[in-house]
Amino acid sequence: MKQVVFSLGLLVVAVMLAGCAGVATQNGGVALPTGPGANFYSDFKANAMLNAPTTGTIVKKNVTATATLESYFGVVCLGDASYATLKAAALKQAAGAKDLMNVKMDYAMKNICGINTVTVTMTADAIK
Repeated sequence: MKQVVFSLGLLVVAVMLAGCAGVATQNGGVALPTGPGANFYSDFKANAMLNAPTTGTIVKKNVTATATLESYFGVVCLGDASYATLKAAALKQAAGAKDLMNVKMDYAMKNICGINTVTVTMTADAIK
């Protein structure tokens, strides 16, 4: 019985100390709030505009790409939401496009009892 109570106690402490995994960005991006301590539920949204080329012939407006990052109790973190990955996915939607302009990054974070999901959505105009 003591082992069950001890194990349950360790699980409660682990969940209470599990913080959220944040997404730090560059070029005007937003870092999501993170830190140690109890975080049983959060629902956060943010966005950022990135510096990108401002001239070029628009091939297609409003191309989008989405990626998801997942963190389990701050111990196991999975996913790739890098700008390069999102850019490559967005450029596939516009044949002949070489770059992006008017880039907007949207972030949505949800954390429930230490299981954290961050969804990053990029919207841009594809140019050549």
